Amino acid sequence: MSNSQPKWSADGSHIPTIDPHTKSKHQIIEKYIENLIYTLYEKARFGETTFTFIDGFCGGGMYKDDNDDWEGSPIKIIKAVRKAHQKSKRIYSQPLNVKFIFIDSQKSHLSCLKNYSMSQANLGELVDEQPHRFNEGYGDRIEQCEFLQGEFEKLVKSCIFTVENRRGHSFFLLDPFGWTDVSMRTIRDINNLKGSEILYTYMISYIKRFLLERYTALKSAFEEVLEADGYYEKANLEDTSMGEQCYLRDQTVQLFIERGKSEYVFTFALIPKGESNVLYYLLHLSKNLTALEVIKDCFDLENNLDYQYHYEIYGYGLKTADYYNQNQIALQLNITKDSYEVCMDKLDRDVGDLIRKNPEGISFGEIKKRTMVLNPANRRLYNEYINRYIHYKEIEVWRKDKLLSGKRVTLQKNDIIKLPQKYQISLLYNSKFFKSDS
Repeated sequence: MSNSQPKWSADGSHIPTIDPHTKSKHQIIEKYIENLIYTLYEKARFGETTFTFIDGFCGGGMYKDDNDDWEGSPIKIIKAVRKAHQKSKRIYSQPLNVKFIFIDSQKSHLSCLKNYSMSQANLGELVDEQPHRFNEGYGDRIEQCEFLQGEFEKLVKSCIFTVENRRGHSFFLLDPFGWTDVSMRTIRDINNLKGSEILYTYMISYIKRFLLERYTALKSAFEEVLEADGYYEKANLEDTSMGEQCYLRDQTVQLFIERGKSEYVFTFALIPKGESNVLYYLLHLSKNLTALEVIKDCFDLENNLDYQYHYEIYGYGLKTADYYNQNQIALQLNITKDSYEVCMDKLDRDVGDLIRKNPEGISFGEIKKRTMVLNPANRRLYNEYINRYIHYKEIEVWRKDKLLSGKRVTLQKNDIIKLPQKYQISLLYNSKFFKSDS
């Protein structure tokens, strides 16, 4: 949703015009779902075959984009699943089993989705809410849609019950209109599900609104719904500097880690072209490193999505707005080919420091676990970074007690990264590998 809530008529005669930032968000969601299915279904050792997708604020499923139609998140999620399944070459005895749950508080929105948008997208067979089995030459697939009218907070327990019964992997897309629409208790309940993750739209205007209202009659909602008492204490709502925005983001990360029980919080900002202020953050919340890796794969440094990523902000509220302003840190990174070396510098700082502190070895999986929330690098770039210093002969990779050699190593979770024994402590700080730490 945007700052002004879109409206759909039941018959599709009126559908809202899509904003540029919403288009970017939809591209992110579509690519992420495709990568998620492909990674867990195709590439995992045993392969996940059961998925549940919950779009908690789904809207009517279609927008106007100039003179064309633009498919909304419900349509894009379904099509992304199909694209990933078609791309997979793996055949299981059990079909890929996917359930989609679409929720909206407005009856007309759901009617538009079911009666107009699904038909326009050639998905009309799923409107009857029955399981449908497809066999298109690349393995069987079962799809089922469920359409629920009501407030997400009142329906989330039934969604969680469905996920628990189905098991497998679940993904909650939460794009609320206001900060009271999703409680921190709900975030915790979803995070407690095994194999769950959340992509949550967090508008900057939400933050400012509930900060203005936290000492009014809505104080109880601020404390009980968002559970944000004690956070944002030093916020200056009249300050629009990047430092102040970073402070708000820092506090938000801390809030969702501590109160929401999210182990990994990956954030990125959508900033309108020509502006410096963040419009909203997308927060990816999970307890699973693989989910974090997949979401970062969607933001490969060579893509052309229109977004910017705040990558210098972590410390979970320990830094103030003044810290960011005074240190003049480069707080925004346009994800382009030119950013490659910038990203490698960040890996020198995060990964290089960790390897230096563990000269006898640390697993590749542990490196990613400790550092992946600190920089914009995805799995490909982690591999390239390690291989760069294998080439320099400044680090070694061991697999099952054997030193790996060759021009390029495809790293695995249990590979041990260590310093060559020939290095003496006195020489470490002269190494190119540790140049960024001097």
